[in-house]
Amino acid sequence: MSARSRLLLLLLLAILTLAAGGCSSTKVTESWLAKEHKEPRAKKILLLSLIKDPVVRAYFEDHFVAEARAKGYDVVPSHQLAPNATDMDEEEEVRRMIRESGADGVLVAQLKGVEKKHKFVPSRLDWYPDSFHYSGFYDYYYLNYRSIYRPGYIGADDYFKMQFRYFSPRTEKLLWAGNVQTKNPRSIPGTVTKIADEVLDALKGSGLI
Repeated sequence: MSARSRLLLLLLLAILTLAAGGCSSTKVTESWLAKEHKEPRAKKILLLSLIKDPVVRAYFEDHFVAEARAKGYDVVPSHQLAPNATDMDEEEEVRRMIRESGADGVLVAQLKGVEKKHKFVPSRLDWYPDSFHYSGFYDYYYLNYRSIYRPGYIGADDYFKMQFRYFSPRTEKLLWAGNVQTKNPRSIPGTVTKIADEVLDALKGSGLI
């Protein structure tokens, strides 16, 4: 692994762990489905990631494919057929890759970056019941010490965003489009697994796989 690849992978790891203290969640935020499409459910899908760095691309595709296969879907990672992004610069090279994969569905994935949204968390005062039955100073002190004030503060949530597009190799038409975001991601493998679950469930629900 080159120094540049290691740096990019570490950068992606840093991005995905910015909000380790927050609540992580992944969902499809927007989606579109071609109306009255005639495509049968795909039996094999080619995962084509538009990620220039080969190490990051392979890392993402391998974790996505592992989750897909665990769910019973036959998904082929594009990096096994074209290890370098430059191998996909020409139309004929992409057509060759699709033919070699034997896929009847193509899922294109693209990183869209991270968006930080600030928020105000109001102050909070937690009260514990006071029975007024004190046997002495320390009983009184202990009961009232448990009344805790938490001042308000400005917080932030991080949203990791990806874009997915699903095409038919036969007609070359776009059949489904979806945007996925993960709020406060905690780890790379876990985030990719959740993204794969959401995208695959959406494709299944749309009758495409």
